[in-house]
Amino acid sequence: MYQTLNKESNHSVYTITVAGTNGKGSSVAMLEAILLAAGYTVGVYNTPHLQHYNERIRVNGIPVQDALIVSSFAQINEARANISLSYFEFGTLAALEIFKHESVDVRILEVGLGGRLDAVNIIDADAALITSIGIDHVDWLGSDISNIAFEKAGIFRASQKAVCGAVDVPLSLVNFAQSLRADLLCVGPDFNVEINKTSWRLIAHHSFAGEYAFPALVGEHQIYNAASVITLLAHISLELPVKASHIKTGLSHCKLAGRMQIIAAEPDLLLDVAHNPQSAQVLANYLKKHNSDKKIRAVFSIMSDKDIAGVLLPLKGLVEKWYVAPLSSSRGATTAEIEQNILENGVGESIIYPSIELAVSAAQEESNKNDLIVCFGSFYVVEGCLEAL
Repeated sequence: MYQTLNKESNHSVYTITVAGTNGKGSSVAMLEAILLAAGYTVGVYNTPHLQHYNERIRVNGIPVQDALIVSSFAQINEARANISLSYFEFGTLAALEIFKHESVDVRILEVGLGGRLDAVNIIDADAALITSIGIDHVDWLGSDISNIAFEKAGIFRASQKAVCGAVDVPLSLVNFAQSLRADLLCVGPDFNVEINKTSWRLIAHHSFAGEYAFPALVGEHQIYNAASVITLLAHISLELPVKASHIKTGLSHCKLAGRMQIIAAEPDLLLDVAHNPQSAQVLANYLKKHNSDKKIRAVFSIMSDKDIAGVLLPLKGLVEKWYVAPLSSSRGATTAEIEQNILENGVGESIIYPSIELAVSAAQEESNKNDLIVCFGSFYVVEGCLEAL
């Protein structure tokens, strides 16, 4: 199918595939910002979107227009004949077709789920980045960390340059990379970070090692994402040259909705798409460090296939009241199930609302101007909060 759509393309495109449990979107945004600062024409495909489908396909940082997406869908529909395509396969092919049309220099493709069987894995990427590895999407990937790591390693290709930013990376990933003779660099043995009060240092044996200002994306975890991104760019510098000045500019200008995003108001709102125990712990660590003096209320909902208790527990003792609402998805957990988990795990008082929008409004009405409202648990929660503002 992809070959049919792109048989007339002679434009050389450099492709980077990004996978991982958490940090994919942030790492993609950092790569995008740095490569744009370096003057490349950059196409980005990532999922899911928050408010508009167009967010999934960007060229030079701008979501593509409706007409371009519709035209691409029409071409795919004609080319597929009797071949059945899933929602994600349609979207992936559309992005690839649009990047060909726009003659991008670099394609950054974010894996939606896993890696080995994900739609973007039809592309033999020039380089690969795996950000982190944790338990998530258990219905699809299982609950064994070794198997999950193997699924994510499925994006590797023979002799490919790759980076893994996961701490304590499972041997299944390393062994698979070695079987392909991929040139893999891992956090720990190959690079690391040192965090200071006003800056951080990338410790590595490459030309981009050294001191950096904190990234524009908020949270200590973003430093580790930045270290992995910088190390990947150093690793592929002969094929895709950038300068240290481009890295510093990109990291300082990088933006990404829904990742520790602060909406200034009275009270402030913090939007985060944390939806698994690993990302919930990162959110909790941030709140402890930066908002320990504030009364925190949480607007919360989550998908039914997630570890609900595992997501709630890191926030125990931090959240005074939970504002629970159903998601606009058939895959969402019931409010009764969420409320039961809140009660059983002793994480605070809760009340149910008919929608995320109404939950946000209630939290705002009951808060003082110096309080903080945290909206998290799913991309759908962040979407609902943005709609309410």
